[in-house]
Amino acid sequence: MKIIIVGAGTAGLTAALILKRKFLENFDIKIIKSKDIGIIGVGEGSTEHWSDFMGWCGLDYNEVIRECNCTLKSGIYFKDWGKKDYLHSLHSHKKFGQESIEYLKFILNKGVFGKEFLTKNIDPMSAQPTNQFHFDTFKLNEYLQKKCIERGIKIEEDTIEHVSLNKKGIDYIKGNKKYKADFYIDCTGFRKVLIGKFKNKWNSFKKYLKVKSAIVFPTGDSKNYNPYTTATAMKAGWMFNIPVWGRHGNGYIFDSDVITKEQAQEEVEKKLNKKIEVRKQINFDPGYLEKVWVKNCFAIGLSANFVEPLEASSIGTSIQQSYLLAHNIINYDQKTIDNLNKTMEEIMLNIRDFICLHYINNKKESFWREQIIPDSLQFKLDIFKNRLPIREDFRVTQFTLFRESHYMAVMHGMGLFNVAKLKKQYNMLGNEIKTSVKMHKINTEKYIPHKKWLERIRNEF
Repeated sequence: MKIIIVGAGTAGLTAALILKRKFLENFDIKIIKSKDIGIIGVGEGSTEHWSDFMGWCGLDYNEVIRECNCTLKSGIYFKDWGKKDYLHSLHSHKKFGQESIEYLKFILNKGVFGKEFLTKNIDPMSAQPTNQFHFDTFKLNEYLQKKCIERGIKIEEDTIEHVSLNKKGIDYIKGNKKYKADFYIDCTGFRKVLIGKFKNKWNSFKKYLKVKSAIVFPTGDSKNYNPYTTATAMKAGWMFNIPVWGRHGNGYIFDSDVITKEQAQEEVEKKLNKKIEVRKQINFDPGYLEKVWVKNCFAIGLSANFVEPLEASSIGTSIQQSYLLAHNIINYDQKTIDNLNKTMEEIMLNIRDFICLHYINNKKESFWREQIIPDSLQFKLDIFKNRLPIREDFRVTQFTLFRESHYMAVMHGMGLFNVAKLKKQYNMLGNEIKTSVKMHKINTEKYIPHKKWLERIRNEF
């Protein structure tokens, strides 16, 4: 099968590697890369799905760290979002498991996961302390391009200016040259160069998610390599800080109906007590395409959906989309297409609800007071007033991004659990179940600083 991917960002390159790994010599894959489309390059964070991708495609853990200027990401630290700062740590799930009862015991005995729990210090014997990273976006793009070329995936520079349609979908595409394939993948971002040629509907989340603009700006190396993303609540949104090797990527995600770009920059500079250089303003409508797959065209990444970067869901969603396509592309028919589109809708609604959860608080600014909770999220919250979330509450598949473990970490951090009821739930359990759940003790005496661990990896050849 001959496949053409238009777009050579993270979405296009990961999709190419996933498809090539599954079908090897049976797929002829070409990527069309436009030199006119640049990379914002402020830094990027992953979810645990990146680790699955590396394993599937045979990418070396230490090599990725070295070549992409990575730092480790053990979670997201939420600052000023509620009464207390808290950490959404996937590292904690690795340590304590994903069973509600295990998490329950931790809540009742230890309290919220905080920065003090995290890997400011790293086990020197651990080959893989966490399954998430922060990347230098430029370096990541270079690395993925190199891996594509090594595996026989062709990359050609051109800007697609014409898309010709027929009854089967796309007949051919044309830039400086004409290109024809069996299947086309749109990874052109918000421009939707391919998928935008078909009748489709954008299902917006703007009723629930008010942020719709972002300013991004790099800052220098503070020598502080915290192994987590920091998300700081602001007047009309939130600000992220992503530490990568040698610098920090930053951005302010805000509601442009409340403040202007200039006001956003002023607020950031006052917060940081220094001037910043705004690299770019990005405007977006959070939501998803009703049909990511139309005939012989499939959209991945920003071409198909975008929420906001609060939980770094973009890369994870792109990876899951690519896996879904790989499972369904052979001998597909309209029923296959319809079913996948339905699955993607469920994935996006799962992301929407989880992001909305973060905005439930008692902050006084109008932006924060006017948040609307989706009915599907409110239903979950009503249930979780009396008990902890369980997997069955989320209709979890292998492609679902956010599950009970994620909800437990955020809800606990925000103080949304009724601890008295949870204690009653725990006390009603049998002693056999109680004693079967053991708290993990972490001996930190031999741990080394995060930066020192990174230096060791970077110096290994």
